[in-house]
Amino acid sequence: MELSEQQIDALRARAEAGEAEAQYEMGWRQAIGMGLALDDAAAVRWLRSAAGQGHSLAQNNLGARYLSGDGVARNLVEAWLWFSRAAEQGDRKAGKNRDSVAQNLSEAELLDARKRLTADAETAGESGSTVD
Repeated sequence: MELSEQQIDALRARAEAGEAEAQYEMGWRQAIGMGLALDDAAAVRWLRSAAGQGHSLAQNNLGARYLSGDGVARNLVEAWLWFSRAAEQGDRKAGKNRDSVAQNLSEAELLDARKRLTADAETAGESGSTVD
């Protein structure tokens, strides 16, 4: 859906105020150039902000960015981590993406990724916050 300039300004203000849903929308809009300039780096920044707050769609999209290398250096371990975080929230597509990426990781990479995911969950549980 196309947004007016006023609607984009309001969306940006909500995103800058830390609203995860608005950050996610800013991210995907910049990722595809819908209503905003196509900007992979900006898309990743917005998606990372929303994903760090636990937004599952942003986590899945950020995983896809790490898988493709759009806006970030391609990194299959990071892709697996973000897909896993979204899958843990019930995102079935993210679970399929995670499983697909896992087939391309070595046993050592997968073990390291699982340890990082566990450590992130423990840290988030202790502080009551989400991961970045």
